[in-house]
Amino acid sequence: VQLERRYHAVKKQYTQNQSVDWARVSESVGLSERECLEVNQFGDGKARWIYDPDTFSWDMANRMTKFIKTNYSHPLPVNYTAVSNYMWVEPDDCVKMAGLLRGEMMWTKDAVAKVVELRGQGMKYKDIARQLSPNLTAND
Repeated sequence: VQLERRYHAVKKQYTQNQSVDWARVSESVGLSERECLEVNQFGDGKARWIYDPDTFSWDMANRMTKFIKTNYSHPLPVNYTAVSNYMWVEPDDCVKMAGLLRGEMMWTKDAVAKVVELRGQGMKYKDIARQLSPNLTAND
């Protein structure tokens, strides 16, 4: 019953406002905001967040980083369900973007192929790095 109340509280707010006031949800279901963020299962309308150097926003990245630092200090593991609900972004995209922001790079076949393709077009390594991640650097 409690889980259903939380779900409906979030769904109702999102349906009415296209956003969620987590303080109001918290108050209506009797849990802390962080607990509400961690357990919410309603996710209609969540955005995708895929790194694109032409549209990347440090404002959004800094907002996510600040939320993580405020709520999940070491050694507490980050709850990406909460991050996803806070940002209203797909959970897997939050995980990938957090990794990029920490300077982690998944060197998949596709990433290596992209480097080869861009280098073949004459692009410098520092410009290629920016195409792959906001925090990746290279020396030419």
